[in-house]
Amino acid sequence: MITELTDAQKARFPEFVERWSSIGLSTELANRPRAEAGIVLAYKAANLPPPRIVWTTSPLASGLGRAVLRASVRASVWDSVRASVGDSVRASVGDSVRASVWASVWASVWASVRDSVRASVWDSVWASVRASVWDSVGDSVGDSVGDSGYGQHDAGWLSFYSFFREVCGLKTETEPLTGLFEISQSAGWFLPHEKICWISERHNALLRDESGGLHNLNGPALTYPDDFSIYAVHGVRVPAKIIEKPIALSEIDIEQNVEIRRVMIEKYGQDRYLLDSGAEMIHVDGYGELWRKNQQGDEPIVMVKVVNSTPEPDGQYKDYFLRVPPQIETAEQAVAWSFGMDAGEYAPEKET
Repeated sequence: MITELTDAQKARFPEFVERWSSIGLSTELANRPRAEAGIVLAYKAANLPPPRIVWTTSPLASGLGRAVLRASVRASVWDSVRASVGDSVRASVGDSVRASVWASVWASVWASVRDSVRASVWDSVWASVRASVWDSVGDSVGDSVGDSGYGQHDAGWLSFYSFFREVCGLKTETEPLTGLFEISQSAGWFLPHEKICWISERHNALLRDESGGLHNLNGPALTYPDDFSIYAVHGVRVPAKIIEKPIALSEIDIEQNVEIRRVMIEKYGQDRYLLDSGAEMIHVDGYGELWRKNQQGDEPIVMVKVVNSTPEPDGQYKDYFLRVPPQIETAEQAVAWSFGMDAGEYAPEKET
């Protein structure tokens, strides 16, 4: 029984977070021999013979492939694999470590990798595959998402058991996971059946913002080799047309999804949207003009228009807008807020 982790063992948490996050986010070509060996091991752990292995170019392609052959294959065996492998490993590792150790590794390794991979990438791929499969061939293949193993995107929970295997020496307890370890480090999603297993290439392009959310204002944020793509801005999935085509003001006003509408306004330009959409100037003083645009289902856009105190090369003084909290009522308050002050505190003798 492992009752506590040593300082040296805890010091390896960041190593596993970095390694398994890299696995989950990898855009390298699949290592097909390694992945296929992993599939054989995973089936063996579930007491099943090796299946026929079919490679596809994306999780969507796997779902569509299953749709074509569904009448001639047995139901998915992933539940069998998951139960035979996952439950036995969870019980074995649980019997070998104290709850406090389990919780420590969970919080430091599993949660960190999950947040890096699952929240930003897995969720988007899952939703996009399900929606695309549904749109393409209907309900008969929608379940392919839930029947899948997620390969590299299983990095969150596999990192947890990898730590116990490598650092704590629980090799016997985690032995049934060796096949899934191999698949996750070498390929994308897989869709196992009794006699056939579809397995996908990894995504080959992945763009994220500073917080780790899928993000690209100029094209897809995530792409697979067959051009199955996901468009997203700061982690918000959006239709391709929002990124690929100019946005019309009328499209913004009728968009019901608040998060997508925010993305559309950002791409259109907040100050441009403010003026083009008929916003109201609610206050003006010596500090500038305060404008307000009410929005359905979202907080108002409130911006202060000020004049840059530094002239442009041609001698002109440029106007610009700053967005401020919606409770701001005067231009003076808005300008003061931009400097982290209350209106009464902001009294510059000279602007530079």
